[in-house]
Amino acid sequence: MSAVLIVDDQDDLRFTLSKIVEKEGYSATTAANGMDALSVLRSCVIDLVFLDIGLPDGSGIDLIHAIKEIGSDIDIVMLSGINEAKTAVESLRAGAVDYITKPFDIIEFKASLNRILQARLMGKRAILEHRDMGIDSIVGSSPPMIRVKKTIEKGAEVDSAVLITGETGTGKELTARAIHESRPGQKGVFVKVDCGTLSSNLIESELFGYEKGAFTDARNDKKGLVEVANGGTLFLDEIGNLPIELQPKLLRLIEESTFRRVGGLKDIQVKIRIIAATNVDIEEQIDRGSFREDLYYRLNVIPILLPPLRDRGEDILLLADFFLHDLQKELKKTFNGFTPEACTKLLHHDWQGNIRELRNLIEREVIFTQKGWITLSSLTTTSQSSHAKEMNLLLSLKEMEKHYIKKVLNSVNNNKSKAARILGISRTTLREKL
Repeated sequence: MSAVLIVDDQDDLRFTLSKIVEKEGYSATTAANGMDALSVLRSCVIDLVFLDIGLPDGSGIDLIHAIKEIGSDIDIVMLSGINEAKTAVESLRAGAVDYITKPFDIIEFKASLNRILQARLMGKRAILEHRDMGIDSIVGSSPPMIRVKKTIEKGAEVDSAVLITGETGTGKELTARAIHESRPGQKGVFVKVDCGTLSSNLIESELFGYEKGAFTDARNDKKGLVEVANGGTLFLDEIGNLPIELQPKLLRLIEESTFRRVGGLKDIQVKIRIIAATNVDIEEQIDRGSFREDLYYRLNVIPILLPPLRDRGEDILLLADFFLHDLQKELKKTFNGFTPEACTKLLHHDWQGNIRELRNLIEREVIFTQKGWITLSSLTTTSQSSHAKEMNLLLSLKEMEKHYIKKVLNSVNNNKSKAARILGISRTTLREKL
């Protein structure tokens, strides 16, 4: 069960929000100030924090940095009575993933709550972040990736729309961030919108915002993510899932740099860079009538096709070394590297899950192997054929889960908070399983 912390000095608001969180199926903890919040975060595994910007013992924005030191993967949503774009941008740059203006309605709160936590569960964190992730963050020297890097460099010099295509797990978001960060003098925020996790009735108000009275319970004006991205980059992931009825509005945004909020009567001017990504065949969607041809051409000014990992040759070993180096630091272990036989195994695997599959494999190896070399025998037990995987499903799931939890606990010296993070469950759930 996902765990939520609500930090606000208003007793009635904390109580109300905690009941909403619990009714939505999550666990809720509350804190009245920053000091109590940090105490909770150090003792419990928290996935999402709703944080008031004005706390009795300091600014909520300053508290973001302290929270990120405790857990860099904790999502933070700012609550504020100040309806200013400057404050929203400051919060997002500090590390918040969303910004809600008080007083807000229950629908808006639930939308933010469920969107973030469902995205975490799906492994698709629909977040708003600002990170230094330029072109140097892309690992690879194979000919296909050299071509990709050259396109990124060219694309970063202009504001034209970019369409990134490729199989799932090939690094589309990383590529989008590299374009954003490589822009000369870049100061704007990077705003990600996952069109695949937002329902069709929510995505319009999330993107374009709404005016007071636009629909039931719209008690205040609400800025959309397009406005938040003003001066920066709007990354539309899974663009193939954008409802057909919203596509003309996006087309107008690209062509005229203007839009209207839901229920609004005036045009709003913005200056943003549009980057879209998809793993589906857009031209096939055009033939079926589910995607506009004119929008496709406007998005596809700078096309980037990311190659599957199996076509990247020597990049496989470069990435494996990169992930091993990164994960052994995180889990405080020391490895010499991969044996020649293990390298051969990595090079000949088909990598249907691409980079994401490779990273998951290396993470399992770092968890299960105590130290020394990553060998062929250990890789064989985790990188199986599809037939072997089907056979393993006949084993007791409880036994497999029990064995895995023990291995993770041993790898982190029985640190239950760290183990819960690796397992992707709350500390409470881990305690129940133990």
